[in-house]
This record gives sequence, structure tokens and C-alpha cells, in this order.
Amino acid sequence: MKLRNVRTASLAALVATALSCSGGSTPSAPAPAPSATVAAASPSPTAAPSAPASPTATACKYGKGDPDTFCARRNPALLGDVDAAIDRLVQQHPDYFILTDQNGPGGYKVLKPLEYHQGVVSNLQTAGFCAETDTTTVSVRNGIDFSEDYDILLATGHIRRGSGSYRQTCTPPSFPLDFADVISYVRVAFYSIRCDAGIEPPRNGEDKLPVGCTGFVTATPKTKDNLDVKEGLIGNRIDWTFEQEGEHVRVNDFPDVPFNKILTAVNPGHWLLCAEVKGIKGCQFGEVEPDPR
Repeated sequence: MKLRNVRTASLAALVATALSCSGGSTPSAPAPAPSATVAAASPSPTAAPSAPASPTATACKYGKGDPDTFCARRNPALLGDVDAAIDRLVQQHPDYFILTDQNGPGGYKVLKPLEYHQGVVSNLQTAGFCAETDTTTVSVRNGIDFSEDYDILLATGHIRRGSGSYRQTCTPPSFPLDFADVISYVRVAFYSIRCDAGIEPPRNGEDKLPVGCTGFVTATPKTKDNLDVKEGLIGNRIDWTFEQEGEHVRVNDFPDVPFNKILTAVNPGHWLLCAEVKGIKGCQFGEVEPDPR
């Protein structure tokens, strides 16, 4: 994900916000860190469509999902129902698609991805299923035994159909969940710091980054027992915000890892980097120190 909001704030405001954010003490490293020589350019904020609200446990007539579910690829049971919901949406809202642009039979170009995902979910619900979406994955169930996840949009922006859209089956069902019961806090912290020759990297937990160093940050949703929340329960949607007074660090996306960021120290001062997952927010309040050489 791109940075959602970059704005200037006073140092006092940064401190106040940092004190209000949750944190932890156990670092995590979901992806290997690249070399510190990776070039870092200032990111440009991008707008994103509003996502549907997180579901509540009362959203499904079959009851809550289980955060301790086991998910794996099996033989999909609800694939035909998902494809039928897509067919109905094409009939209901042809304005969501370019019907003259197809990637395979019925694989129309999608003009409105958010409305597309929500429309498919609505049709599944009308047909008697429990269904929800995080705008990237559609989850569906019709009982208490299992749920299935589907990716119904190709990278080209066309409808994904058939067996290629099936991702996994979760037993017992993985949704709906009250995410406040699953995610206790989101830890935002360095998991690696690389520095130029002659600079001793600080410890990850100090949240300090000397000029001449690059830090690799990860946001990790944690349970109340300080364990990592299972990836299959939270999807890949994360909203980042970043604040600093002046230019103290440059922030870059970590390629193909939306839960990581790359920070390059520029000038001494403070920054505030926050991540929100399923409505739960955590922050890193960091300090750039002068080049010690």
C-alpha cells in the first residue's frame, strides 16, 4: 500500500499521538531486508477508495468465525455460487464493466473495483450465503463447518473466474470476526537497520536512525498473548500514515510487502509512522540522530 497521508505536524503533536499508540517489545521480520544502498525517493501520497466497514460477529446467521482456523487449498465447494454472483452483477450493473474488453469468456474489464467486490458480496448474501470482502478477497460460507476465500480480480483489472479465483478453504470458518477480539495491538518497529561504514547500527527497539543509515520497518498485528495474528485472518490491507516536521526521513514502500516500509535518515529530528489494520492502530515514534562519524 502507498502512504495514505503525509502532512506536517508540530513536534508536540507527534509526541502526543505517539503516546496514544499501542506498542510491544517483540520484533518480527516477515521479509528479508534489502541492502541499505537501495535508492529512496520521497513517496507521493495516493488516494484510495473507502473500504467497507469491518464485519461484526452478528453479521452471519451461522455465527462467528474462529481466529484459530486452519486454511489450505482444497477442492472448492462454493466456486459455482461465486461465479453465479458475478454473472448476476454483470446483468445488474453493466456500467461497472467494459463489456467489449474481455480476458477470456466473461472476463470483462472492471471499471469500479470497489463496487464490483461489494456487489458480488451483496448477491451472495441475497442468495443466502454469509459473505464479506476487504476489497481484495471475497470470503463466503454457507454453514458452520468451513469458509472459502476467492480472488475475483486479475492484476489486469479483469474479472477472474473459475478455479483460478479460488484461494483457500478455512476450517472452521475464518469469518466474521470482531477484530478487536483478535488484534490486541499493532507493533510498528524496525526489524533491521543498515548503516554506512563507520556507523554502528543502533538496536532495533531504540527507534533511532543515525544519518547515514536505512531502517526497515514492519507492522505486525499482535494478539493479547503477544503472538503474531495469523496472516489469513487479516488479509493484506493496511493503511499507513506518516508525519514529520521538516524532512528527517524519506519513506519508501517495500516491494510487494505492504506491511513493510523503508526509512532513510536525512536530517536530525523526529518522525511518526503509524499503521492501521482492521481498525486497530499502532505507531512508531522515531528519532534521526546526527551522523556520528
